[in-house]
Amino acid sequence: MTRHGDTTTVQQTHVLLEIVKAFAVCEHAMAAGELTGPRRLDRLMEAHGILMAACGPRHHIPFDELMGRLTGERAGSLERLLPEWINAEELAGVRLLESDGVATEDGFDFRHEAQRVMRAAEKVGKFSGQVTKPKLDDEYSQESVFSAIKGPFYERHRKTLVENPTVPRKDLATLNLPSRAYDFYGPIAQYAQYNGWWWPCPACQWPMKVTTDRSNGRIRGQVRCLYPWHDETGASYEFVVTARRKTAPELQPTFECRVPSGRFAPLWTGAVPLVPEARAVEDTVVLVRPVWRYTVVPGLPELALHRAVSASLEGTPWTSHLWPNGDQCDLWMTHADNDEPRFMADFKDYTWSNHLVSKLDLDGGDRGGAEYLVVPDHRREQVDQLDAVCRRHRMKAAMTATEYLEMVINHAKGGQA
Repeated sequence: MTRHGDTTTVQQTHVLLEIVKAFAVCEHAMAAGELTGPRRLDRLMEAHGILMAACGPRHHIPFDELMGRLTGERAGSLERLLPEWINAEELAGVRLLESDGVATEDGFDFRHEAQRVMRAAEKVGKFSGQVTKPKLDDEYSQESVFSAIKGPFYERHRKTLVENPTVPRKDLATLNLPSRAYDFYGPIAQYAQYNGWWWPCPACQWPMKVTTDRSNGRIRGQVRCLYPWHDETGASYEFVVTARRKTAPELQPTFECRVPSGRFAPLWTGAVPLVPEARAVEDTVVLVRPVWRYTVVPGLPELALHRAVSASLEGTPWTSHLWPNGDQCDLWMTHADNDEPRFMADFKDYTWSNHLVSKLDLDGGDRGGAEYLVVPDHRREQVDQLDAVCRRHRMKAAMTATEYLEMVINHAKGGQA
């Protein structure tokens, strides 16, 4: 049986990663305001070189061809760009950039998730080739966040980051974070601004992306969260203003936001029916995109799960522990009569489940010894695939967050130690 962590799969992941990196370098070149014309051209030529190296010497891609895929209708498209020997089926129909040149969530997650696979492959000797290291945002990787906040107050610092993706500039020091963690905060990206205003996502509080077009003296704007599930559950708005208007536009929902009741209500971390009000850009600093996506976004359901479990275990001998033992895993339980960890769970929010499967195969299961792999409820379609790889590596099961919550409650309320 072919595993996702075998050498062939790893090589394929590497090639696709290099191609995605090339577009990421282009995005950085076009968005970085500090780059002058010649320096921007240098970065774009670097991206072209990365793309050409990935495709091999027999497949020429003109520089103008890449430039034509940075904005507009063909932005981020790989259609008829790559040689036939590259199996790009995994990226079929995927756009790596939006029409304004900002990385799509699919493209952004592919790069960061594939990089985790490659790091795991290098550690076990499954890959020894050349990995390009263009200056992007690797200083904001999960490993960098862990390194910056590790220590006796790890849980407190991580919770602070999750609950404060945006901060009034004057209040930043009051977060009491380690000094290195303050580097994760910076100005609001241009794509999340309109005339000096920005809007927080009602689900995660991070600035939503703004796009506008002008016609007949009126400006029409679309405002949405870059995390697709938040967008799909209601973090999607529009506004219309006249060109002369100087005050902040008022948002209108593009569709009705509905919050579930019953079984899925306790762990709901999607949008809520609250229309955000505009805030001043100059007064705010925000977490950079990688820290928001890989610390804040998964951290919200992790916190919700821990709090729901803790509330359900009140009056029982069981205790829930969040990010225990310096983040050995994301959650485990202990019993008053036995402090041995039980129900050890690792929470994963991957867009590309094949990358998670590859990493589990390369790591031989969960590196922290988790018994259960838990995904957000909205990733339910990944469970069967992940459950198979978990059992292959002697983990007990993969399941959704709500299924994990119900399992722990049923065990604790059943009086079992």
